[in-house]
Amino acid sequence: MTIAQPRYALFDHATRSRVERVWTIFAENTRLRGLRTGPLLLVGFGFTATFVPLLLTEIFASFGLLQGPQLSSFYQAYESPVLLIFTMLMSTMVGAGIVADDLRSKAISLYLSRPITILDYLVGKSAVVGLLLALLAILPGLLTALIVGLLGYVTATVAAEAAAVFLGVGALTVLTFTGVAVLLSTLTDRKSFSGAGIFALLFSVEIVSLILAGATRDLSFEYLSPWEDVLAVARAGFNVSTTPGSTIDPLVALTVLLVLIPVLFVLAYLRLSRLEVVTD
Repeated sequence: MTIAQPRYALFDHATRSRVERVWTIFAENTRLRGLRTGPLLLVGFGFTATFVPLLLTEIFASFGLLQGPQLSSFYQAYESPVLLIFTMLMSTMVGAGIVADDLRSKAISLYLSRPITILDYLVGKSAVVGLLLALLAILPGLLTALIVGLLGYVTATVAAEAAAVFLGVGALTVLTFTGVAVLLSTLTDRKSFSGAGIFALLFSVEIVSLILAGATRDLSFEYLSPWEDVLAVARAGFNVSTTPGSTIDPLVALTVLLVLIPVLFVLAYLRLSRLEVVTD
């Protein structure tokens, strides 16, 4: 028996890479938030409401029952308000608590403790919202282009062009709506408040911009609405014929979106950086 001072050894735990940290946050939050009845039903209804009419439009067009088939006929997916409605609902349902719940439960302190950084947290959380939005804004169009291309209803060139436009415009849609949802979720620890804010902001800017544009006959007000900017880019991408002066400039609309997207995420980052978190 000895009374010598005991010696303790600490195990040298290897720090996970950034990709592993982000993936862990993404996978866990996808399981907790994405694989639930509400989001799954919304994805199912939203996907069906966009995919089926678009697919039928392309099939009927190939038989001469509608104008086409051509690249512009794929714009039907954006021409209907269905995609906007389901995108707003998904942003609200999943995005409302994506950060607010962690603020309320104080789990944010654990997330942002070393070695997890604010960027890791923000990317992982945003990816959850982005994935579910992509199932509504990107997948239906890509799948339709693939099916009609393989079945020969449109040429391979048209199908490839349509898929590329759906991917590009869909990515702009996903990033914009994800940015709005994540930013507003960082502003409060009440999920209900952030959810109301997300839906109210997206809905109000769309309505107000159209009212102002119609009342003043100045289309520049439509640039205030992210969705109108998306539609302008989509019309240009799908080569939709429009009367000069009847729509906003797609290049300006694209510029607005490319500026807005990083601003939203930078503001969310700055908001999280102001939180007092123990890191040692």
